[in-house]
Amino acid sequence: MSQRVAVAVRNASVANRYRYIPKMPRWFYSFVPFKVATGGSSALVSLYLLELGGSASTVGLTFALASLASMLGALFWGRLSDRTLRRKPFILLGFASVPVFLTLMSLAKTPAQLIAVNTAYAFFLASTLSVPIALVLRSVRKHNWDYGIGKFNEVSGWGWVLGLVLGFGLSRFMTIPQLFLTFGLMGVPSIVMGERMIREVPIYINRRSIRAFGNYVVEKARYMPSFILHTNFSLPEGLRRFYLAFLLFWIAAGLYFPQMPVLLSDSGYSREIIYLALIANSAIAALNYTRVGAGMGRNKEGTLRKGLMLRTGAFIAVMVGIFLSPVLLPLAFASYALAGYSWTFISVSSTAIVSEKAGEKEKGSAMGTYNVISSAGYITGSAISGALISSAGFGATFGLGLALLGGSIALLRK
Repeated sequence: MSQRVAVAVRNASVANRYRYIPKMPRWFYSFVPFKVATGGSSALVSLYLLELGGSASTVGLTFALASLASMLGALFWGRLSDRTLRRKPFILLGFASVPVFLTLMSLAKTPAQLIAVNTAYAFFLASTLSVPIALVLRSVRKHNWDYGIGKFNEVSGWGWVLGLVLGFGLSRFMTIPQLFLTFGLMGVPSIVMGERMIREVPIYINRRSIRAFGNYVVEKARYMPSFILHTNFSLPEGLRRFYLAFLLFWIAAGLYFPQMPVLLSDSGYSREIIYLALIANSAIAALNYTRVGAGMGRNKEGTLRKGLMLRTGAFIAVMVGIFLSPVLLPLAFASYALAGYSWTFISVSSTAIVSEKAGEKEKGSAMGTYNVISSAGYITGSAISGALISSAGFGATFGLGLALLGGSIALLRK
């Protein structure tokens, strides 16, 4: 009898576990063509800048300006959406910006033209960063917010990876302007799907009550805040060292990500190779995100330190490849893979730590401050990366990133 009871209890537990998994809103799928287009075209800006006669300095400046425009755009569109209590028009605006601006990029003839178009593109594209989160929160029950945002980012992440895979295949047969046009057309279905699937429902959200979510799937130059809440620089004591550590981390990320395609291109490797490296970075992150999040438990600080150590390994790998040029390619792939894998640990743990260390009434402002500091760090790293490479080389630039990561780890240990 006791064995039957145990089996019945176990079966009931399994049934309940699956019964309460919320259904994913259909409108999540309207983001798939959009993410395919943005993911597939993400590598093209750096490559086209170099093809038009730009340098590492040009690439660094481009990413810094785009990151700044993205941060300001997320604030602008998010607040405008809150004031008007509308979500759908801003999401559709972001969808429509893809075919418009990718077409304009294909027509650019100078680095200055491409930089101007890319900066405007980042500003309008930011309407798809801050606004959809509010819609996600309206689409699922409050106790399932973690799950809802996680699934939304999972769908978006795999769309991004699919775009990179398509970019790898098409880059063998198309020029960069043709790839811009192709990915612009791929983004058009999102406009139609969004118009049909997204329901406009007024939503009132107390943003201070929203917990911090660590549900980013891929780490790229577009990692500006996926939602920016209130910002308050009167920081809790326990968060000041943490924020400083992450400022160093994001400066290091700005030194690394914009310049890796430049390093591979300068070393004579083709667009297909660069796409493969980006696919490794994104796919490894997407594959491990759910597993890392489920296994983190209460050891958030340990999870974060592990992620930072893995990111340190990514910098070491590429630096060894630079000094031992015959093995640059495999070590660059290893570096990209470690960078993607490390992000799964860092993203999940860092936002959870911010949420826990802040007081109940300061969670929103603490997360907003974290996002602004992250943005400022990435902008700074991107802006100085090109000048450092021009004057001191890739080895010294990535060496500075490694030193900054060491400082971040030291601050967190204290």
